[in-house]
Amino acid sequence: MNATKGPWLVMLALALGTVACAPTHLTINVKSPPGTNQGRPLHMVVRAVDSQRYMTEFYADVAERVVHPDDSVVETLVVYPGEKTQTRVKIPEESPLAISFLFTTPDGAWQVLLDAPIPGRVDIELEESRIRTDAPKKKRASKGGEAPKVEPPKVEPPKVEPPKVEGPKLEAPSPGK
Repeated sequence: MNATKGPWLVMLALALGTVACAPTHLTINVKSPPGTNQGRPLHMVVRAVDSQRYMTEFYADVAERVVHPDDSVVETLVVYPGEKTQTRVKIPEESPLAISFLFTTPDGAWQVLLDAPIPGRVDIELEESRIRTDAPKKKRASKGGEAPKVEPPKVEPPKVEPPKVEGPKLEAPSPGK
C-alpha cells in the first residue's frame, strides 16, 4: 500500500462504516392500556417534519393529515386500546420524525419529535389521553434470574462549622488615667 494512500483509505473505510451503521428503518412499539382514549381506537400519524413546523402546527392540522395526507406523512395507522401495536417505517434522510397520537380529548403530550440521529427502535406508552413521558426504566434480571440488588445511595451529613465570632476588643486602661 502506498504511504500517501494508506491514511485516506482508512478514513474512507471508517466513514463508510459509520454511514452503514446508521439505521434505515425505525420500529415503533406502542403500548396502549385498555383505558386509553376512553377505550376508543385512535390514529397514530408518523410524519417527516422539521422542528419549526412541529412546534407551530396545531392538533387540527395534524388530524387533517389522516384524511388528506401530504408529502410529510410517512404512515398512519389505528391504535386499539388494550393492544400493543408495532410498525416499521423508513427513516427520512434529512428530517426529524414526528409521531402524533390523535386522542379524542388530548390532555398533555400528544406527539413526540425524534431528531437525528433517529434510533432504530422507540417504545411509546400511552395513558388515557396522553403519551406517558415519565415511563420508569425496567430493571434487568441478573444472571441468576433474580432482580438485581439495589443499594440505597450513601448520604453523608453536611459538615457544619460553628460560626466564627470575635469578641469585643478591649483595650487595657492606660497607666496615667
